[in-house]
Amino acid sequence: MSTKKLFFKSSVFRFIERIVLVVSSLLLTPYFINVLGANGYGFWLLILSIIGWFNIIELGFPSAVQRHTILALEKDDPLAVNTVFSTSLVLFGCLGLVAAALLACVALFSADFFGAAVDENALKMALFVLSAKILMDFLMNPFHGFITAFLRLDIDSNLVMVNVLIKSVLIFLLIPTMNIWGAIIATLFADVLTNGIKIYYVKKLYPAMKFSFKLASKDELKSLFAFSKHVVANGVANTLNSKADPFIVTKLIGLSSVAVYGVANRLAEHIKSFVFTVNGFLSPVFMKKMSKNESLDDLFHNAIMINLFFATIFSAPLIILGKAFIILWVGEEFESAANILYFLIFTFFCQAIYTSVNQVLLAQAQHKYISLVSLFGAITNISLSIVLGVKYGLIGVAIGTSIGSFVANIVLSLWLYSFYNELKFWLIIRKLFWANFLVFGVGLWLALVVMSTITWFELVIYGAVSFILFLMLSWLLVLDTSLRKISGHYFISISKKLLKK
Repeated sequence: MSTKKLFFKSSVFRFIERIVLVVSSLLLTPYFINVLGANGYGFWLLILSIIGWFNIIELGFPSAVQRHTILALEKDDPLAVNTVFSTSLVLFGCLGLVAAALLACVALFSADFFGAAVDENALKMALFVLSAKILMDFLMNPFHGFITAFLRLDIDSNLVMVNVLIKSVLIFLLIPTMNIWGAIIATLFADVLTNGIKIYYVKKLYPAMKFSFKLASKDELKSLFAFSKHVVANGVANTLNSKADPFIVTKLIGLSSVAVYGVANRLAEHIKSFVFTVNGFLSPVFMKKMSKNESLDDLFHNAIMINLFFATIFSAPLIILGKAFIILWVGEEFESAANILYFLIFTFFCQAIYTSVNQVLLAQAQHKYISLVSLFGAITNISLSIVLGVKYGLIGVAIGTSIGSFVANIVLSLWLYSFYNELKFWLIIRKLFWANFLVFGVGLWLALVVMSTITWFELVIYGAVSFILFLMLSWLLVLDTSLRKISGHYFISISKKLLKK
């Protein structure tokens, strides 16, 4: 199958995956809140946040393994491929055991940090059990390297959908009687099942794949570390940026406020997942082009414009209808989440730049300073979130997060990219301006027109109209001439095929 067909197929399935994730979350969030209460839902979000911190212990090796797997497959050398696989499986097994042990230690001392804000025994037992999930997630990294290398992200997307559906059904059935434990059991069962299926599909993709302790190589490990050592700090920074806010909110304000913040963050993350549906496929494409010594500059600038285009068309309707949707979705007591949502949406406009910078520099192995940029942004984020959170509450935390994102993901990232590559600075700034003007200028103005109390039917109609409106505006103002021409021809060809059928 050609790269273009794989790109289209994977993008379609990733988009469907995002729809399934969003729908399941939209259904489960109010269910969680109704059954467990705001404190119970906040407790679940806190558990997920704690587990997420242990991605740091991956030490940047997933990116290194994906890159080495791609390079080994390009050489068509089964011995080299299995050396990468065997070395990485041993490596991630060891890292997973370390992560599971550290999570158990965190469980023992969690009461010292949170005090009376959480149920000490419940948190401790939940973290002990979920240490098994941590180990399992680590061990799956080498298998995911094959899926990425073969550009078969459609397989991954299908397995994610299966995982979500199984987990959602089990959560719905179990939490009324088992409380938080219903969600934990559902998570573990769904992960074990889908990870087993993933291993089966990877073996079908590459039948020559085999594991042997004898193939685990010190030289390969050194090579992986040489690439990944600069990714470690970047992973730490990204985890700090994405996982710190629930801790700050819990410590400064309380678990019920974590639920309010979590509602806004969930909506922003759902939109972000749609925005980066296509972009997620580009990382292996950058690596493949780099392995052939092809220029990445044009693809980089196109990737940013595509990111900003999707960010505009998906986030503008949420800006306009966010407050009305939140009231319909989880109730008026969460109405204040809409104000937090505006700042969180701005952060992934910034990430639209950073993501592509990071992908190119990783592909070029010129990523040693990107970690410093990310760490500076994380420190700015946490510092401002604490200072402003003490003074202004949840809004202050959100403002701190958005400022840190702007400094690191736009200002410093573009400055770093320009050291290694040709940067069309004013093109990016112009497109970023138009995207933000459409969302935060036109979008917020229309938000004042729409009533916050509307029906679900009106919400759907307004959402469809605003999506079409911003699709046209973003197509004209955010994409450049070449991308408009390509997308226009593609839309016409698809339309003709559909009409023939």
